[in-house]
Amino acid sequence: MASWSEQLAFAPLETVERGEEIGRRLRHAIELGVLEDGAQLPSESELAARMRVSTLTLRAALAELRHLGLLETRRGKGGGSFVRANTGDIARAQRDTLAAYSLEDLRDIREYRAFLAGSAAAAAAGRSQQVSIGRLASMAAMIETAQTPAEMTRADSRFHIELAATSGSVLFTRQELAMQAEVGALVWVGASDRRRAAAKEHAVIVDAIRAGDTTRARTLAEEHVRRDMNRLIDLRMSMEPPPPGSPPGIEGIDSAVSAVEAFAVSLIGTVAASIRTVDEAVQAGLDRAKYGRLDELENVYDVARQNLAGAVPALYGTGFVADPSFFGELGAIWCYIPSGPDSLQRFELDPEFYDYLTAPWWPAHDAADTVHASCAYVDALGTNEHVVTFTRRVTRDGKMAGSAAVDVLVSRLQAGFDPFLRSLPPNTCIVDQNEVILATNTASLVGGRLTPSHQAQRRIALPSVPWTLCIGVITQENAADPVH
Repeated sequence: MASWSEQLAFAPLETVERGEEIGRRLRHAIELGVLEDGAQLPSESELAARMRVSTLTLRAALAELRHLGLLETRRGKGGGSFVRANTGDIARAQRDTLAAYSLEDLRDIREYRAFLAGSAAAAAAGRSQQVSIGRLASMAAMIETAQTPAEMTRADSRFHIELAATSGSVLFTRQELAMQAEVGALVWVGASDRRRAAAKEHAVIVDAIRAGDTTRARTLAEEHVRRDMNRLIDLRMSMEPPPPGSPPGIEGIDSAVSAVEAFAVSLIGTVAASIRTVDEAVQAGLDRAKYGRLDELENVYDVARQNLAGAVPALYGTGFVADPSFFGELGAIWCYIPSGPDSLQRFELDPEFYDYLTAPWWPAHDAADTVHASCAYVDALGTNEHVVTFTRRVTRDGKMAGSAAVDVLVSRLQAGFDPFLRSLPPNTCIVDQNEVILATNTASLVGGRLTPSHQAQRRIALPSVPWTLCIGVITQENAADPVH
């Protein structure tokens, strides 16, 4: 039977990005301390078979690990690939790994890990009379005697895997193994001061499980995971370089507030300019159209593409969405940027699955002819991104022909506001008209929503957009409600 470390490090891959995933999986296993210094990996053929990838794909991943100094290959009798956890620059590799995650990625991982740990703890508490809690309690205390970051990481990971196993769910255990392989090592980057606190948190989770208190066990496990992930998100936010053209530094709250306001004005200016040119292109296309059909407005796509090419990274997508009462059909002429400025492409709308007439951004027929901003939402039937959509009605002969619109990614709002929010007090954020947090300088607020129980030292309405800058939100740690 494969050992715990082999299950964690060499489990079959489930993702399509297999070459990249192998290197990440093995690197994390070394950082985690699962693969210890001097350990020999299985032969290339055996390892490729166990991870269900080709030998060529595996060799490319191993070559990258050798480049990072984490593996050493020895030739001849007794040769093979050996872990070099002590000589490789583990800290640098961990920071590079963390930098590859976006805040959206980490927020999703935080919520998934919290759900997984909370569900496992609740399930374990529900069956506490049928299982032995002794092994879990022993695992909970291991971290307090750990001396090195690798030992702390290993102890913490083993507790969470044992917690999942105690739930009695094979699926929970497999998923926890996958999560530990992905971010287990990163949670403990520079977190040696968390050792005693983590041991206490582990202990109270075990106490709740032993008492059969499912609600408390779930809450404690979720809070523990979110606390660790929020620390990691804070570290990731501190690594984010300011966007090109940002000021070198802002001194004073008033100056930072002015900078936030100026960025909001600049953003809405870019949005409004794109909407205006799309509207003009629709009108010009209809002037030339013989039959008044949507497919006669191809000039609109060229304009939308030019708008995006000149506005990256502010905008994510722009174009025209038709009103079926005018054109007789659902449809859109839309250009977007799925993966960076070089990926401009047409978005093909499938009206069978996307009824945009019920979308939160679709303007009413009697709406004012001004630019409106939707609340933040996940475009689940379109681009699958977390966006804010700006729209303005396009009218023709007194009738609504459709909507000129612009999508802005919430993640890009975070990146754009970030250099200015850094100069403001902790727990500062920008919220939309539904109090959903669009940008913040504090990890516990990332991806959250302010509730009536949250109080801000100052609330400042931003110009031209229905957003509010909330400075110094008074809240207990992790009090912002996650947005799903």
